[in-house]
Amino acid sequence: MIIDKSLPIFNTKGYNAASISDITNATGITKGAIYGNFKNKDEVATAAFERGVEIVASEIGKRVRSVNTAPKKLNAIVNFYEEYLKEPPIPGGCPVLNSSIEADDSLPFLRSKVIRSIALLKDSLMKIVNRGIIEGQVKKDVDAEEFANFLYAIVEGAISVSRIEGDGRSFEFVKRFIKKQIQEISL
Repeated sequence: MIIDKSLPIFNTKGYNAASISDITNATGITKGAIYGNFKNKDEVATAAFERGVEIVASEIGKRVRSVNTAPKKLNAIVNFYEEYLKEPPIPGGCPVLNSSIEADDSLPFLRSKVIRSIALLKDSLMKIVNRGIIEGQVKKDVDAEEFANFLYAIVEGAISVSRIEGDGRSFEFVKRFIKKQIQEISL
């Protein structure tokens, strides 16, 4: 319960602005009860981040498992992020994107978790592309690692720009571009 109630606080306010008082207000429990379960705010933030990643990964997994070819799986991921931009399952948007900005320079305990999460997401994309190559759905000359890095970076960048601009236009442009790229690598 502490983790689930803390997740939207950290995800919307950020680590530095979120306080233990925010968490006690959201949970209705005392500071002592929080510290009875977690050593410090860092542990609460880490658990909340991991829960956010778990939610996003689960939702992506559902979309990916619902289709049967690599190009459809890649398109499903892009479609998921478009839906996520409009109605995120976690208030504040993507926990990986939000945490990466803050953890980049000032939160080493969280930075390693963010790096690991990004690596897992990119690895999943690479596996989809490589399986598509093996199954004859993706062109053999496609560099899976390059494509996965491209796809991940452009989607996260488009989400960030669209959120800052307050509309989905930038994501819409990027989505069309990505879908063309997926079509170009498909057999």
